[in-house]
Amino acid sequence: MMGHLFQRKERRFAFTLVELLVVIAIIGILVALLLPAVQAAREAARRSQCTNNVKQIGLGIHNFHDTQKRLPPVEGVPNGVANPYTGRMDTPSPGYGTIFFYILPFIEQTPLYQQAGTPLDSMNVGGTVLKAYLCPSDKSVPNANQVFSGSCGAMISDEVQRNSFGSANYAANIMCFDPRYKKTLETAMADGTSNCVGIVERFRNCSPDGAHGGGCTLPAWAWNNIRNGGDCWSSPTFGGQQAGVMQCSGNAQFNNSGIAFQAGPTAQACNWYVTQGGHPGTMVVGLGDASTRGVNPMINVTTWTNACTPNDANVLGADWTQ
Repeated sequence: MMGHLFQRKERRFAFTLVELLVVIAIIGILVALLLPAVQAAREAARRSQCTNNVKQIGLGIHNFHDTQKRLPPVEGVPNGVANPYTGRMDTPSPGYGTIFFYILPFIEQTPLYQQAGTPLDSMNVGGTVLKAYLCPSDKSVPNANQVFSGSCGAMISDEVQRNSFGSANYAANIMCFDPRYKKTLETAMADGTSNCVGIVERFRNCSPDGAHGGGCTLPAWAWNNIRNGGDCWSSPTFGGQQAGVMQCSGNAQFNNSGIAFQAGPTAQACNWYVTQGGHPGTMVVGLGDASTRGVNPMINVTTWTNACTPNDANVLGADWTQ
């Protein structure tokens, strides 16, 4: 009798194969429903970290300006050395390096900055990785098996320096951070610091197969390829390309074939001639006043160009404030 009772209880709590399959199917559906939410939460966290990076860079630039009474150059050479782009003895910069190197003391990296020696040479700290300069949403992070386009092995590591150029997921507007090391906030951004895009996102290894440009990702953006009285830095037509004239650089510009910038492309689809962020539907930018914002890639190219040009006196379009 007792045995029959136990048997009935065992049968009461037993599951049939069909029931198990139904439970597994329900769990699978729940996981499928929750996965996008989890991925969205993770991306929100990555974007938050990236935004904080841009904010810290902006504050570092302002602290540099408060101390030196001028903006850091996007890249520079020490006193007595000819600028490799202009060929002239320009105003002395803080030493060999880029804007990302120059602001190290102003983002709590003074010991690293001092390791560069005297005269300052950023190559001396080239093996140091700084998370503050790397966006976790960058889909182009290299690995040992990738083939790189260009002669410099673009972004083959996470180093903060490469050939005295800052290896980072961010690029500085060369129209604001003049390599001649002469401009202040007021002279660099006559349209107002809150109306000028100074820092943008940039993939470290854009188009590794060279299908969309490809090559070295430099620390500057909005380079000008058009000779203007022998001065690459002051032409009002930044972003243009023209054959048969002196080429300052072929790096990222304001737009390319109507594309202002990219948001969330793959490394292979990355357009090397514009800037890009790893976040879907937006690119994080830093304004001249050290504030940050996300910009929609559907923004009008004219509005984007005006926002990136610090002294054109143009009013930003309504799509900028939306």
